[in-house]
Amino acid sequence: MKKNRNLRNKQVYTWQVSLRLFAILLVIALLDAVGISISYTSGKHMTDRMLTLGAQQFRDKFFSEELRQNKYLSLTCRRAMQNVEKETLYFPIPESDLDKSLKVSFVDTWHMERNYGGKRVHEGTDIMAAENKRGLYPVVSVSDGTVKNKGWLEKGGWRIGIISDSSTYYYYAHLDSYTNLKIGDYVRAGELLGYMGDSGYGAEGTVGQFPVHLHFGIYFYENGKEISVNPYEVLLFLENKKLIYSYF
Repeated sequence: MKKNRNLRNKQVYTWQVSLRLFAILLVIALLDAVGISISYTSGKHMTDRMLTLGAQQFRDKFFSEELRQNKYLSLTCRRAMQNVEKETLYFPIPESDLDKSLKVSFVDTWHMERNYGGKRVHEGTDIMAAENKRGLYPVVSVSDGTVKNKGWLEKGGWRIGIISDSSTYYYYAHLDSYTNLKIGDYVRAGELLGYMGDSGYGAEGTVGQFPVHLHFGIYFYENGKEISVNPYEVLLFLENKKLIYSYF
């Protein structure tokens, strides 16, 4: 009887030791996992704090909710987005109060492949016209700023570039025509720049190589280098901020 009782006590003790050992191993595993997680999170925060305007992650996801809510983002990147949010007041294509069918549409075409002039990637967003008619849709400035560039580019056709007070460069390409603005003139947000067209991809005056649309781009300057960012999220932000123009 005593022998059986000792056996049971030994079995209970062995079971308790095994249970405690399992608990210790489980705690060690959990601490290890948490340690890895903390290490990864800390590393990511450090990386975010070091992001520059030229970082591909920043350029690809520019103005996205993910970046705008990232409190660890570098001051340079955060200020760039804050400037754009503050100074962009209107969508670049107004609505028509005379013909509601004259809509526009756009998707995220950032870094899609382009082949004219050699293989390259798209550095902007194309705003497409429902009515494929050049000279119909007005194009307005999304912000206040100074006309920095105006004229023909082989890839961009008739284009105009506006540099804002924060030194952000807004680029409007493939126009059909301009207003009488000159380089150095100051424009206000919502001011007419010209009309949407299909110019470009050839010698000066070339049209008809692609559907009527506006190529819209956003650029920053860092250490003398021009840096393009994805303007798609900015256009989404401005989509409900359209002026009303009379055209048909």
